[in-house]
Amino acid sequence: MKPLRDDIVLRFDVHSVDRLLDRDGSPLVGPRIHPEVARAIRADAAGHPKGSRFRITAGVPSGDLGRLGEVRVAIQSHFREECVDAEEEIRALAHKGRWTFLVAFLVVGLVILANEAIVYWFDGRFITVLSESLIIVAWVTLWGPAETLLFSHFPVRRARDLARSLASAVVTLEATEMDPDPPRTS
Repeated sequence: MKPLRDDIVLRFDVHSVDRLLDRDGSPLVGPRIHPEVARAIRADAAGHPKGSRFRITAGVPSGDLGRLGEVRVAIQSHFREECVDAEEEIRALAHKGRWTFLVAFLVVGLVILANEAIVYWFDGRFITVLSESLIIVAWVTLWGPAETLLFSHFPVRRARDLARSLASAVVTLEATEMDPDPPRTS
């Protein structure tokens, strides 16, 4: 089957479908792909624009061509799970960002009030240095929470969108001429 004009083909070769699937490594029931396969697919897809349509083609020994359904389910369910995990992380980041920003904002308010009291009651060069330092500390306190609230979700959203695109990818198998299990050297 030829790819559609808009599809980006992500191709990789495996020694066998059994090694593509993560039957031995995962204690969970259900179709899983090996983490190295997932990493290779994700890395290959990551450089393409958001919203790209993908076709995932696995080169397998000709004896494994009849296992397309099994491979398709495993790949698509893996990336659906990644999408769900990313959604949960986005919600957690938003929750953490709101609460830490609120706490930091209260700390800034208290530090500014303390600073105003110090400046009102005391005078001198040391007090000026202390006052300026407290203001800097107050605004630096907001830095981490503001970064979490405003920016931390962007890479997670990108990962979610990529996982969503990969979960909806067309999966195909192609026969390759390779030794299914090459001898291992020590």
